Amino acid sequence: MSSKSWNAVLAKSRAMYGKCLKDQDYQQLIDCKTVAELAGYLKTRTCYARALSGLTESEVHRGQIEPLLRQEIYLNIFSLSRYTTNNALAVADFVTSKLDIEQIVRCLMLLNIGKPEDFVLSVPFSLDSYTAVSFKKLAAVRSYDDLLLALEHTRYASVIRSFRPEEGKPADIARIENELNNKNYSMVIEAIASIKNKSERKELQELFYSMFDFDNLERILRLKKYHQLSAEEIRTMLIPFGKLSQRMIEEFCSAEDIKDVYELAGNTYLGSHLSKLQYHGTSQMSFALINTYCKHHLRLSPNPVIVMISFIYLKQIEVHNIITLIEATRYGLSPEEKQKLPIR
Repeated sequence: MSSKSWNAVLAKSRAMYGKCLKDQDYQQLIDCKTVAELAGYLKTRTCYARALSGLTESEVHRGQIEPLLRQEIYLNIFSLSRYTTNNALAVADFVTSKLDIEQIVRCLMLLNIGKPEDFVLSVPFSLDSYTAVSFKKLAAVRSYDDLLLALEHTRYASVIRSFRPEEGKPADIARIENELNNKNYSMVIEAIASIKNKSERKELQELFYSMFDFDNLERILRLKKYHQLSAEEIRTMLIPFGKLSQRMIEEFCSAEDIKDVYELAGNTYLGSHLSKLQYHGTSQMSFALINTYCKHHLRLSPNPVIVMISFIYLKQIEVHNIITLIEATRYGLSPEEKQKLPIR
């Protein structure tokens, strides 16, 4: 990467992060009594003004606002990608693929419950020209065979084909999502391994492997707490990459309960991260870890690719926070209850 591009990515990523929601913005959103009021604040007082410019606050619902918010993530990625090299683009592609996979999984979920036509209600069609998946084709899906046709020329086709369910049976969404994500993880690890600069390669491996460990720890805790799966079943649902050794992962999976998992994690490098966190519930832990980790790298790393990826992850967490607050406001949670929801 040329020094000009290097400086441009660093400066632009940090400048875009500077426009993200501040504590006072979250407090204003928490204090909103209606979804329309919340949408109005986002539209007039935050960096989401462009994304929500065509939104009518009086008729807003999650199905309308969520794709517009996610569109902002895509546009941020494309804006930053103009300044980057092929290596950085390959890493950024990992994030856009995660967003594509979310849409595929949503399409599958609607198919399973017999409401595939609802997909059209919350999809960012304006991004069709930027993504590997045609959202217009996904909106037209009415069967698993339709989904195969919609994805036949994409990187996701082989996974969707291999998990085709028997006639009359629902798709195994958990397995499909896991396989799609693992394929995406493999692609980004290969992309990082191909980077010639040893220092840049090592830094990126450190970043992604740490975030994979954060994700795996939360998965193990969640699967033990809510699904009581066996160690063998849990292993099949984990990301096959990370800094933790296979022996340590095996100990996590075989632990008697989540208290033992936390104790084991405290004896690894994860312990120092966990001790600094403030979060409410297992479901927030991974996001809280990634949030703290990426803020550190965004502020201090001299590597433009790491700064860019850190910003994109923080932007995803911010959108997750907003969507969570929209749902909390819709269901009438008190400001005190909503205070616990955003990961900051």
